[in-house]
Amino acid sequence: MYSRDEIEARNRSQVASEVDPFSEDRYRQFARFISAGWVVLDVGCNTGRGGAALKAEVPDIQLDGVDLLSERLEAIPADIYRDLYSESLEELARRGKAYDAILAGEVVEHVPYAQLDEFIAGLLGLAKPGGLLMLTTPNPHSWVSRLRGRTVLGGAHVSIHCAEALSELFLFHGAKECRVHGSGKSSRFVGTRMPRGLYGSYLILVCV
Repeated sequence: MYSRDEIEARNRSQVASEVDPFSEDRYRQFARFISAGWVVLDVGCNTGRGGAALKAEVPDIQLDGVDLLSERLEAIPADIYRDLYSESLEELARRGKAYDAILAGEVVEHVPYAQLDEFIAGLLGLAKPGGLLMLTTPNPHSWVSRLRGRTVLGGAHVSIHCAEALSELFLFHGAKECRVHGSGKSSRFVGTRMPRGLYGSYLILVCV
């Protein structure tokens, strides 16, 4: 069982999201499914790089952000997010928050298995009826990773998720439908509908 302090320390040591050029492309992929006027929550917003890319694509949204590390929230420019939080999803739900779309880009692999059901329920609990969750995570069945003998576990990544099992978990917790698309750097060149092994990560669209 991981303590909150250990999870925070592991995430604090990982800076890939702050330098990876695909972090912004991931939010541009999210933007394809978001409409003007929506209220959106960015889970794991870090220092706001993704949020800025999203607002550039869909300016007329109200965007909130939540992150485990308060120091990353403090580094976010003032004009990206409406409100920022460093608290649990359950606490946000108790505040009466509800969203048309919830984004969790490369977040679920940072959640220990013992807390996974709580995390999934927390996401669903913040979605408005008819809302949309968008979640990406590294693809454990990536052909490139397999050829190179790589695993997505390690460092801040404390869990691993295949698309079928993660979709079933969302459905078990009450989601209406899950659709899976390719994501990651290769999607820049081959789109999102090719065989899943081509992609370093995948995107689940969860209809609530």
